[in-house]
Formats: sequence, C-alpha cells, structure tokens
Amino acid sequence: MSEIVSARTAKAIRSERFFCRRRDTPALDSRPLAGHNASDTDAGDAGKKVRTMDEQRLRQFQKMAHDDPENELGHFSLGKLYYDEGRFSEAIPSFRRVTELNPQHSKSYHLLAACLERSGQRSEALAVLKRGYPVAAERGDVMPRDAMAEMLRAMGEAVALPTSKASAPGTHEAGASPTGFACSRCGRPSGRMPERPFRGPLGETVWAHTCAACWREWIGMGTKVINELGLQLASPRGQQVYDEHMREFLQLPG
Repeated sequence: MSEIVSARTAKAIRSERFFCRRRDTPALDSRPLAGHNASDTDAGDAGKKVRTMDEQRLRQFQKMAHDDPENELGHFSLGKLYYDEGRFSEAIPSFRRVTELNPQHSKSYHLLAACLERSGQRSEALAVLKRGYPVAAERGDVMPRDAMAEMLRAMGEAVALPTSKASAPGTHEAGASPTGFACSRCGRPSGRMPERPFRGPLGETVWAHTCAACWREWIGMGTKVINELGLQLASPRGQQVYDEHMREFLQLPG
C-alpha cells in the first residue's frame, strides 16, 4: 500500500508538468540604447546572469549539505558545481562524502579521483580508482567505468576487463532478476514498482531501472530539492532541474 501511495504522491508532484501554464508576459522593446553595442551589452548581461545563477546555486547546495549531512544529493550537487568551475580541491570533501553515504555511486568515485589527481594527490587518486572501477564494472555503469579505466591506464596500471556474467541457460546475471530487472541505484534485483510512477519516456526509464524502496527515497529527497532550490515545476527550467536531480539520485542511464 505504501508503494502505491508513494507513486501517487509522485504523480501529484509531477502533475504540474501537464496542467500548469506560464503566464503570458508583455514583449520588451529589444532595440539597443543609443551609443551602445547591443551584442556587447547582451554578452555582458548574459555573463552576469550566469555568475549570479552559479553563486545562488552554490549557496543552495552548501545549505543542503550543511543542513542535512546525510543528504547524498546535496553533497554530490555541491561537488559537481565545484568541479565544473575548476575548484577541484573544494570538490574533494563533497565527492568523498557521497562515496561514504552510497558506496555504489560509481560516478562519484570517478569525479573524486579526477579532483584528487588535478590537486596533485596522485596516490590517493589511484586508491580511489582501484575502489571505484570494480564498483562501476559490477554495476554495468559504462561511462564512469571507461573513464576510470582510462585514468588507470594513464597512471601505468593494468586494467582487467570486467568478466562476463553470462552463465548457463536457465540462470541469470548476478544482481539481476530472471526478468532482467536490477535497480540502478541500489543494485537489488527485486522490489520493482507495480506500475510506472508517471507518464512519458522518463517515467518508463524510472520504472525500468528503479525499485520501489529507492523511489520512496526519491519522493522525500525530491521534496527537499523543490523546497531548497525553490523550484517551480510549472516552468520548463524548474522541470529540467528537478528531472536532472532525479536522474542523478536514482543513477538512471542515459
């Protein structure tokens, strides 16, 4: 019963995607002011908006990680923002915390190792890669697995190709049910949701790769994301940010 309630809660949150519309706004006069180059002004304004947005996101993610030390998504989002801005040493504690909270989060091993290497901590980076590569290989997380394999080879380490889990007829791969289901977040081969949590291609992906227990976790985390980031799901940008966080939390493919 709780699984169905969780699914319905998710549907209620997502329903704004289908039934809310943005208010029409009056068109603004786009003519440049006399004596100003419109392209220069636009470029300056765009750069200022990006900086303001990044600073705002940084404060939001710092707050999420500080207020809830167990918030895996908050730590990952904070580390990723630092990483994207080239602030590698500052990203290290965030990614390290994610691997502590969720030892199956293969992407965090890759990014943690990259930050350590770029911060001059090669031996620590190598240790992280040796822990993270088997996790990614076992889970079938192709992108972080291949990225870590490339880093290992660049460090002069031999990389053993992941062994095939194919077995005799009538059996199935480790970590997967006879139907082929395995949760992309926790790896459990059971507990698939009885129905799609919401409509559309993304709903299909969630249903195919997420167990009911992890979906319930996301319902709580998704509420935090909406509140902490002040997301408006009626806006395209709000929907996009929400979906990005959901994909990351559930470790969905693609």
